Amino acid sequence: MANSPVSSANREQRRHPDEFVDFDGAAEHMGVSPRLVRRLWAERRITATKISPRTVRFRISDLDAYAERHRVEASR
Repeated sequence: MANSPVSSANREQRRHPDEFVDFDGAAEHMGVSPRLVRRLWAERRITATKISPRTVRFRISDLDAYAERHRVEASR
């Protein structure tokens, strides 16, 4: 769990990696604002599935992969 971007307040609400969430759910999972998720999606920096012209969903595993790609290791 140490590698998970889920905040400690939301750990009891763990989601399945294949589950899809909307902008608010993605923001909650990542611990950021929905506005940031929208910006990341608009810039095509995070992977999403466009269900219909107005419906976008994010797979939990894609959000976790994004967080892992942007992980910065501590240095001495």
